Amino acid sequence: MSTPITDPVEAEAIGEDYVTAVYSDREWRIPADADAWPLDHVRYSIGYGKDRQPVVNHIAIALALEQILGDQWDDFMIAAPRRRDLVPASQSFAAAIGIGASEQRAPDGAPFDRAFGSLPRLLAVVASWPTAVESDLNRFWNLDYRDRWRFDDGRRRLTLRQIHARISHLPADSALAVEMGRRSPVELLLMDIYEPLARRVHPARPLTPEQAAERHAEAAAKAKARADYEKRRTAQGHRKVDSLLDNARANASRGR
Repeated sequence: MSTPITDPVEAEAIGEDYVTAVYSDREWRIPADADAWPLDHVRYSIGYGKDRQPVVNHIAIALALEQILGDQWDDFMIAAPRRRDLVPASQSFAAAIGIGASEQRAPDGAPFDRAFGSLPRLLAVVASWPTAVESDLNRFWNLDYRDRWRFDDGRRRLTLRQIHARISHLPADSALAVEMGRRSPVELLLMDIYEPLARRVHPARPLTPEQAAERHAEAAAKAKARADYEKRRTAQGHRKVDSLLDNARANASRGR
């Protein structure tokens, strides 16, 4: 019996279609190629609420896991039957194919990647800035992004794991970094010169995690204040309408 492959890089190198992931004290055979996963369900596993905060879509996660596991799904439902198992299982499987969750935290302290590791974020980046991704892969590593859909002897020439590994460590002057608002060392130096002369923080200065958290709290407070105002205004409007209706009913009664 062959030894299970647990290293996604090794799996790619030898053309292995599956890697072994461990969850709930069980081993699971997971497609090593992320492009073989149900990516639409993975994309929709993270949504956004009315306040634009990330929201986990457990239905999409369950649908994705069912397709990823295939004939192992019934066993998974026995080993991990609870709703709260879905997110950690998705994180474990994403880590097994080399696209695990970032250790970074959002400004509110929540995990940066809520489900399926960094894969939903990677898909969003590729969809939002495709030309920047293509340009940087070519510029820094001489890789052709089109190779994602080309095969040699059944092996994908360029995998999502390889793309993730490379764009996760781009320099500040890369096309993708610029598109996403990162600043180069030269730009930061110019900001350092600008600020004592202007006696104010440069408007393009990147925020520290503490500043981002403070700004997030301020924005949340403003949003709550606006919501409270709208609620009061709506209530006042309802009272005015009720008053007008009462007056109309009274006038109608007097007219009889």
